[in-house]
Amino acid sequence: MFCQKCGTQIPEGDHYCPTCGEPAVIKAKTPSESDHTAMFAAEDCAKTRLLAALCYFNFIFIIIALLLEPDSKFLRYHINQSLVLTVFGVVCGLCAIVPIIGWIVGVVGSVAALVFTIMGIVHAINREAKDLPIIGKYTIVNYD
Repeated sequence: MFCQKCGTQIPEGDHYCPTCGEPAVIKAKTPSESDHTAMFAAEDCAKTRLLAALCYFNFIFIIIALLLEPDSKFLRYHINQSLVLTVFGVVCGLCAIVPIIGWIVGVVGSVAALVFTIMGIVHAINREAKDLPIIGKYTIVNYD
């Protein structure tokens, strides 16, 4: 927790800033429906975050990750996100077959897929389990 007045870090349990004396304001963090980070053990997130990030690059990395860490729930969460993203990319590619409107949908979808891929990699590296926009609520691989 940091002081809202001067920015100094306030030690846990203290009710006042040690620098300026400002009362500590404690805000309850409400988890959003799309943030599942609290579901996973911190050790699991730290141990498998790089493997989780690699899963967004290629299907081969998903297989390798499952072989190396078959019991990691955090890794399975990101594998699920990666697979849903792959399906989204395939659907966008199929839309691109249709002239004009399909081309537009295909291009916009491909750009969105690239942005979602970057978001997934960043979430994995930061040890976060946040759903990707639009496609993140779907489940292919169970991670519970």
